[in-house]
Amino acid sequence: MADDTIAAGAAAPAGDTGAVDTSAAAVASPAAAAAPVAAPAPSAAADPAKATEAAAAARAAVDKGKEAPAAEDDGPWGKDWRDKLAKGDAKKLAMLGRFASPEALLAAQEEAQRKISEGLKPKGKPGDKATAEDWAAYRKENGIPDAVEDYVKSIQLPDKREIGEEDKPVVEAFAARALARGVAPADMAHMVDEYYSIQEAQIVAQEDADAAYKRESMKALRDEYGGDFDVNVNAMRPYFDGFDADLFGKLMSGRMADGTKIGNDPNIVRFFVNKALSENPMATVVPSGGGNMETLNSEISSMEKRMRDDRVAWGRDSAAQERYRKLITARDKLKA
Repeated sequence: MADDTIAAGAAAPAGDTGAVDTSAAAVASPAAAAAPVAAPAPSAAADPAKATEAAAAARAAVDKGKEAPAAEDDGPWGKDWRDKLAKGDAKKLAMLGRFASPEALLAAQEEAQRKISEGLKPKGKPGDKATAEDWAAYRKENGIPDAVEDYVKSIQLPDKREIGEEDKPVVEAFAARALARGVAPADMAHMVDEYYSIQEAQIVAQEDADAAYKRESMKALRDEYGGDFDVNVNAMRPYFDGFDADLFGKLMSGRMADGTKIGNDPNIVRFFVNKALSENPMATVVPSGGGNMETLNSEISSMEKRMRDDRVAWGRDSAAQERYRKLITARDKLKA
């Protein structure tokens, strides 16, 4: 395990109007005036059923593009209104031939526009009382898979990134809930991508905090241990080797309750340094693997011989003198 610690988102139908005849013929001829008036032909408005049929026929003619009955007169547009609109385009002229008048063309255009507008309106999600069949139809209309596994596979992240194996259980749990609420895979992809972005930002922030805490702790320990900082810190690992060589890395890379790394806590370092040195005083003076009394005594004897044979050179060698003092201290602790 790598160790970087110190420790190592409708119009109503119009009514008929009866006009009174006041012409001279009508006044001069009582017989004519008394002649019975023929009853008017029943209008479509007088017969609701026929009115409905007529409206349906007109609507069908518009919807299916069939030719409506020919107009009784040319109207204000003239007989050549189709030619004027087509402007020599044969396809347009053929299309306009399906309509009896410009009014019929306008009605067809309005109807088509209405249908287009209705078709573009998104259908809302099924409500709380919707059935399984309602949800299945909604998913089918919106391209949403029915199975969670297929749903997860349809999630396409930006930049061709893929969902990591260790993240799949979490994504599958969210996918099951998203599927139940009719969330489209594309929308879910945005949420998963945002999830990764938040994770990455948290990792960067944690790494920055770890580095700052490590620098702070190291300064405090270097001030305290001085030149013995390295040997004291290095003495901790052998203390664990006799029990479990992997335990040291696992422990030091763990985190305290406040989120800081255990191996960066100065009090943790002090504790294990003291434990290591109290149980093995030679840990700071004898290389790892050679920590026994014989090795210690041999080095002391060698230094004492140098003191006798070349006192001038020995007196100038402060590093050797410091080493000698540590060896003596370690020997005395072992004898105690």
